[in-house]
Amino acid sequence: MTITYAMFHVIFTLPPLAFFFWRYQRAKRLTGSGTGGWAPTARFSNLALLAHLIIAFIYTTPWDNYLVFRDVWGYPPGRVLFTIGYVPIEEYAFFLIQTAGTGLFLYFLMRHFTVPARSLPQGSTQIRWVGSVVFLMIAAVSVAALTTDAGTYAGLILVWAAPVLALQWAFGGDMIVRSWRMVLTAIAVPTVYLWFADWVAIGNEIWWISESLTTGIKPFGLPIEEAMFFLVTNLLVVFGLTMAHAPEAMDRFKSIRTTPKLLWLIPLTFWALSMVPTPLMPAGAFYPMAQISTGLLAFALLVHAVLHYRMRGAGAFITAVALGWLVERLGETTGVPFGEYAYQVERGLLLGVPWLVPLGWFAFTYVGIHLFTGSRWFRALGAAVGLVALDLSLDPLMVGQGIWAFEHGAYAGVPLSNFVGWFVSGLIIAFVMQSVLARPVQPVDPTAGRAVFAVQAFLFGLGLVLFGLPVPALVGTTAMLAVLVWALADARAKAGKGAAAG
Repeated sequence: MTITYAMFHVIFTLPPLAFFFWRYQRAKRLTGSGTGGWAPTARFSNLALLAHLIIAFIYTTPWDNYLVFRDVWGYPPGRVLFTIGYVPIEEYAFFLIQTAGTGLFLYFLMRHFTVPARSLPQGSTQIRWVGSVVFLMIAAVSVAALTTDAGTYAGLILVWAAPVLALQWAFGGDMIVRSWRMVLTAIAVPTVYLWFADWVAIGNEIWWISESLTTGIKPFGLPIEEAMFFLVTNLLVVFGLTMAHAPEAMDRFKSIRTTPKLLWLIPLTFWALSMVPTPLMPAGAFYPMAQISTGLLAFALLVHAVLHYRMRGAGAFITAVALGWLVERLGETTGVPFGEYAYQVERGLLLGVPWLVPLGWFAFTYVGIHLFTGSRWFRALGAAVGLVALDLSLDPLMVGQGIWAFEHGAYAGVPLSNFVGWFVSGLIIAFVMQSVLARPVQPVDPTAGRAVFAVQAFLFGLGLVLFGLPVPALVGTTAMLAVLVWALADARAKAGKGAAAG
């Protein structure tokens, strides 16, 4: 008998999910709360679980699609109903089923474990930061695994999961350690069960795992990467829900919420991490990784804009994306203002333009207008120069990776007219963005803008060297550093004038 992916869910994942959902609902009817003394209300527990379901689905979807795209795993014909992107609908369901099942099992355990004391144990700060550093080191080491075929699957798992675990542990590692018996049980039981179910699925060829992109280590017949995957995903769920229900979690969250820069730095950190493995991956991976990294950078800066400018920040985002799309569409159809060029990709288009390009116009321009202080025109001028400096690296990279191509190019396949177009377009978009943000725009944390620009210079320079483009790497990085020196010198001069006037 051929077992399909849908039948796998009916046999292995849906019954335990239904059982623990029934137990949870029954507990609420008997006590008014599905988690005993851990949560103030059942509504809180419901919302916490719903938030984890949403996050798990959004965060796992692009990663899972990429692995199937890379043929890390796949599905024999006739085993799935249909696919969306590269992934079958049953796998999207798995994201939600596993998260809900593990979460409800944790809620079941919460009724049998004592709520930990609110007071923090001595050394809690050290517990949090040491553990976070360990997870970040795991993420960094896993990048090296991506340089080999055999380490591909393991490396992709850890690059994807370890940074999130580091963030979780930095927030509440002490809360997790304090409830270690419950946490360990909540992780171990569903993990071992899913190991068994996965072993059965592979044995019945519901899905297959690549032999060339894995280590070949198979304890008890299960690829060690699969065991690692179910372990880290359950870690993510149990860590998150345990911290959400800890007595001091809300106070700690409120203290972070009052520091806006910490919120936008979270997606910014993921952006930087997403840039690291890209040059080490096969050529076909560049475009999806570029989409991920550009999306993360734009999201981080959108959060920064909304936190500092409220709805005007969202308005500036919409305006910059619209203008970026317009100038790119005009450029491709008429050759003005960049020169004759054409996009070479068919996926990820927004009305004929790769959607990462308008997002890039917003992100790069937003950073540019936060490099300098002064009048609106001066900041627009500084942003435009910064955009040209960045594009001395960006366009050669995109041309080299086949995302778009120019008809003629004097500099690494790029015509000099392109940089004139970037300056003029950047000047206009930067000025309009400032008009939307405020009248007049007051400088908001220029140090943060300069720091992001410096990280961009480093990552683009390193990436171009690894992609075999040393000249654009040197030229672009030098130009971006020169813009930074100009911004710092201007800030020092203005500070000197202010002190003299005082």
